[in-house]
Amino acid sequence: MSLSSFQNFLWIVGTALKLILCVLVFARGLHRRLPLFSLYVVLVVVDDLALRWTYHQFGYTSPAAKYEYWSSLGVVIVARALAVAELCWRGLRHSPAVWLIARRVLAFLAFAMLVYAVVAAAKNSSPVITFLLTVERSLDFGIAVILVALLRLGLRYEVWLGGIERKVVLGFSVFSTFQIVNNTFMKQWMMKYFSWWVSASVVSFEVAMLIWITPLLRPLPSMKPPPTLFSEEESVSVLKQALERMRRIAEEMKRVARSKWK
Repeated sequence: MSLSSFQNFLWIVGTALKLILCVLVFARGLHRRLPLFSLYVVLVVVDDLALRWTYHQFGYTSPAAKYEYWSSLGVVIVARALAVAELCWRGLRHSPAVWLIARRVLAFLAFAMLVYAVVAAAKNSSPVITFLLTVERSLDFGIAVILVALLRLGLRYEVWLGGIERKVVLGFSVFSTFQIVNNTFMKQWMMKYFSWWVSASVVSFEVAMLIWITPLLRPLPSMKPPPTLFSEEESVSVLKQALERMRRIAEEMKRVARSKWK
């Protein structure tokens, strides 16, 4: 069995978009701002080329093709999770207290996701495939929740993200949301209509790549410093006022204590 004309068309378009995205990421210097996202893009390109070579050499339904698809899926899932974590760090690094809490939440979600995937895989006759699919579904749901939370934190705590970072967030959000809907409706018929499930996933990722490519067609603007609540002089002034008030409160407490014991 070989790929249909429509699937070949989608694959050609996807490969072209991946190569364009990879070239633009390094040509515009995005790899210096988002190294983990850039690594994710490179791995996606390598995975696409390796999978295409395997399909050409051994066939679409060959054991080698299945092994290549599922093994590369695991690598790409890990890379995508790291890229999302990098975006969270970029947005929250100037708010250490918020990032400390968010980092613990991310670690807990990752642990819970892995435990859930292991339990689901143990109950299935195809544990490796079940584990990877469960991890991917959990990751898509987690990404959607995390990025919405990042948006809300941005409104409340002035989380700072540049224009290109917001586009990357939007692309991941679109892809993950589409994946959640696709997996929900195709869960019962995935094995019977596996090729259509893959095609729908390919289309959603191509939409995400178009979102990422668009701002990279122009040189990236220079990084602006994050907004500050106070300047250095204002911070020193506020600190001195606070220390002066604390000194007056301490003196008043001493005076009250002396008058009480007289």
